[in-house]
Amino acid sequence: VDTIETDAFLTSGKDGLCWLGHATFLFRVKGKLFLTDPVFSSPSLLMKRFSNLPFSPGRLDDLDYLLISHDHRDHLDERSLKSVFRVADRVEVFTGLRIGSFIQNIKPSVKVQEAGWFQQYTIGDGIELFYLPARHWCKRGLTDTNYRLWGSFLIRTPELTIYFGADSGYGGHFKEIGELFPNIDFALLGIGAYKPEWFMEASHTSPKKALMAAEDLKCNHFIPMHYGTFDLSDEPASEPKRLLETMEKEKTINGTLKVLHVGEEFLI
Repeated sequence: VDTIETDAFLTSGKDGLCWLGHATFLFRVKGKLFLTDPVFSSPSLLMKRFSNLPFSPGRLDDLDYLLISHDHRDHLDERSLKSVFRVADRVEVFTGLRIGSFIQNIKPSVKVQEAGWFQQYTIGDGIELFYLPARHWCKRGLTDTNYRLWGSFLIRTPELTIYFGADSGYGGHFKEIGELFPNIDFALLGIGAYKPEWFMEASHTSPKKALMAAEDLKCNHFIPMHYGTFDLSDEPASEPKRLLETMEKEKTINGTLKVLHVGEEFLI
């Protein structure tokens, strides 16, 4: 994945979004800055990062809100969280059930809200934030399988709706979310870590299944993620994007496909 090394989105002050690789995004909504699932380097010796960050994490001092979808190490990374907490003094964290204590072990003073599926957080600023289902699982150690909850997020204002799909296999929850939350402007959906499909399809969507999810959500714009940053499965790193762009040429994509470079801003 190509990286545009710039902090233009941070300095612009304009509403929009910027991909930082894998499932890490910056959103600015009503002037408030959100960060999802921050993983800035290699979470482990076995998980090398193949795309550069567009800027230093030290530039995130204006961060308002942090969204943590689940506890897997490529989404909940202790070292990356520590780097966020070092500079973002006022950041508030939103996550799933039983994840809050893990985060507060890193920074006891940080304000954390947990939620179950279909629950709404208290956030204010004219913004609504919901924790929604995903077809996935949780595990960090030997004995904590599915002890913590996994999920996805939806951010809504009167003018804008963004769905962050996090990690999920294809399932009926996408259609249900699309019916409960009509007029989704942007759906951020994973297209990588899907081979072998007989094993991975329960947890991740292939490009084809991600398109089905985008159609179920009835989104206006589909932004792919979760590919090209870490080698998590058997498909070549370039395959997800190539397949998606082939489907676009064949006009099998409803709505607008927007493939971002790491560091590229998409203003709203």
